[in-house]
Amino acid sequence: MDIGGLIKKCRKKAKLSQEAFADKMHTTQSTISRIEQNLVAVEAKFLAKAAAITNSQDVVVAALFSADAALQFLQTVPMFIGGFYG
Repeated sequence: MDIGGLIKKCRKKAKLSQEAFADKMHTTQSTISRIEQNLVAVEAKFLAKAAAITNSQDVVVAALFSADAALQFLQTVPMFIGGFYG
């Protein structure tokens, strides 16, 4: 999987430059560039933070689980939460 490309897609969806995104992620523009080129591996928590900052959780879920699985997952979440809190 192209994690760097996924992070870049999230960043662009949020209309953030590498510099602005790096500032929000508390890292450098150079590091973001290297991540987007898949020259640096990232941990899951970095990907989760990037998705939250760019409001792209849907993009990440779809990429990680495939579009069909992501849709099934997202459709069950409200029902699951409703069962506990409803």
